[in-house]
Amino acid sequence: MFKKHFALLVSAVLGSLLLAACGGASATPTSQPANINNSKPAATASGPDADGDGIPDSAEALLGTDPNNADTDGDGQNDLADAQPTFADNPIQETSTQAGLKINSVLVENNVDATGGGAPDHLELQVTNTGATEMTNFDVYYSTTDLVTNVVQATYRTLPGFSLQPGETKSLHFDNTSTPDHFSVNPNGMYYIDANQLQVDVMLHAAGFAPQTASVKKDASDAETGTD
Repeated sequence: MFKKHFALLVSAVLGSLLLAACGGASATPTSQPANINNSKPAATASGPDADGDGIPDSAEALLGTDPNNADTDGDGQNDLADAQPTFADNPIQETSTQAGLKINSVLVENNVDATGGGAPDHLELQVTNTGATEMTNFDVYYSTTDLVTNVVQATYRTLPGFSLQPGETKSLHFDNTSTPDHFSVNPNGMYYIDANQLQVDVMLHAAGFAPQTASVKKDASDAETGTD
């Protein structure tokens, strides 16, 4: 049912874009609607498709999906084939209870850069390895909940290249700046477009260690700027 609804939504969005491109004139379809079970369907509206998921970038903005990632929520499914492309179930399954990973703080606004100056609002975790062995193979699962509408988006990401030596403290950033320890996010996600108060819940995991969780609220804001 969810898949059918998303297919209809995609079809409606692409159709509206096509009509807009034609100056609003109606047209008789020349092909069947895109099959969402096909990971590479033919797009029914023109325009660039940066991530090759079959959804034009202009439509991704309307659908709330990531134009630079064919799998917005990280669940392993192409967005067009995914019934819920902005909501992944949590795949983190860790049997170890080994302590050592610590989340010191979580920021979603009022961030600062390395010099102490202001930085654009984004999800930032400061974490420490309190143990005696190196931590590698990190992954993260985080959700964003609109506290007014109760709509939830949830994302899973592996964090390649991130590690913590014994006693080391680092910060993880999710902000699309493509610098070390910074990881990509969906620019069309609720965090960036939803002006209501939000709650962000995070689970961070390093292989062989007990996952750690944290939560933080983001004040109602100007969605386009992230400022209070």
